[in-house]
Amino acid sequence: MGRGEAIETSALMNPSWMGRAAFAATMLVCALVSGPPATAKDLRTLSAAPFDQIAGLIGEWRVKEAASLRIVFESTAGGGVMVERWMLGERTHSLTIYHRDGDRLLATHYCPQGNQPRLAAAAAVHGELRFALLDVTDLDPGESYQHDLAFKRNPDGSISRSEIYWGPDGAGEESIFTLFAAAR
Repeated sequence: MGRGEAIETSALMNPSWMGRAAFAATMLVCALVSGPPATAKDLRTLSAAPFDQIAGLIGEWRVKEAASLRIVFESTAGGGVMVERWMLGERTHSLTIYHRDGDRLLATHYCPQGNQPRLAAAAAVHGELRFALLDVTDLDPGESYQHDLAFKRNPDGSISRSEIYWGPDGAGEESIFTLFAAAR
């Protein structure tokens, strides 16, 4: 064996070199197997189904548990945003805005207390669309804030809308409203 061959063999046996080669081979296999990177359109497709569930609520809803309350869902911004307005008579009580952000659906609740919880939709389970808290802006000490939100379509066509507020003492009781489409 010549001296040059011995040097090459010892270079191959160097653990540092072997680690770099294994890493490079792993990266090459991952690149070949994973396919092309996700595009913005691919990510919007992931958030389309939950957004469509909210968009399916367009119209005015009466609340079984609170006769003076109406909830109105409407589309805006070219169909890319949904607005949920809680109405007491002709006065807007609160708003929740739903929009896509890449692969997720976000909800920002504009509370009469003045804070704005932001929630993200989780995977729907048994047709129930659930949102969980991301963060809260403009939260003052002692205020409660919307922490959880869920929608479920019932067999009779009504919607169960549930929410849980949290405050300084932790989670409050779950509120559940039954929404019925208002006569058109």
